[in-house]
Amino acid sequence: MKILLINGSLRGEYSSSLKVAHAFVKGMVEEYGADTEVCEVALKDKRIDHCHGCFVCWKTTPGQCCIHDDMDELRQMVMDSDIIVESFPLYFFGLPSKLKAFTDRMICYVQEYRGNPGDEENHRFLHNMRYPELEKKKLILVSTCGYEVTDNCYDAVFAEFDRICGEGKYTTVLAPQGGPLSEQGFAEKVARYLEKFKEAGHEYAREGCLSERTWNKLQRPLLGHSTFEMAINMNWDNPEVGPYGKLV
Repeated sequence: MKILLINGSLRGEYSSSLKVAHAFVKGMVEEYGADTEVCEVALKDKRIDHCHGCFVCWKTTPGQCCIHDDMDELRQMVMDSDIIVESFPLYFFGLPSKLKAFTDRMICYVQEYRGNPGDEENHRFLHNMRYPELEKKKLILVSTCGYEVTDNCYDAVFAEFDRICGEGKYTTVLAPQGGPLSEQGFAEKVARYLEKFKEAGHEYAREGCLSERTWNKLQRPLLGHSTFEMAINMNWDNPEVGPYGKLV
């Protein structure tokens, strides 16, 4: 089993989302066994140009992008992996810019649009995957947001991946209150909190999916409302606290 962990946070190793992703992946590895291979890559350290919208990868060299940068290596890593875990914080209700650029540059892996009406049942309207082996790979989105709960915050992200992958063909692991996950004052509480994500990784490895019960359990916030409200307001109002921006 080969797992590719893509860290889409511009904060790199300090990402709260990465803490959650590490816990989830650890659970998978413990379940799959010692021969599981995990490759981790930080997009912030990679040279990824923006998609030019030239569609050379559809017409002139099908499946091959005309831009040669670190995406050449990253696309091969995707092809060589069984499970792709994309770890990222929620930025302004969408993907961080580096992960969005990565996603746009994967357009060469879908077939060109030829006027087909699409598949409304699976919500993948207009494109099919170019390579059959891509259909066999599993995609897991792991993300934290800075809000108290995740409700309604990820609608734009879900809409994008529903149309790229097909509704229900990827797994989401979401956590609210991303900031406090990196606060030293909550270290012991965070360690206990992350255990449920490791347990979820075990379940995913065993079952190939997460139960609704487990998914709902993961949505439970780290802090109660009053504590979270106090912590977040102290951050914004007290210049000696934080900086909160480094914690998501």
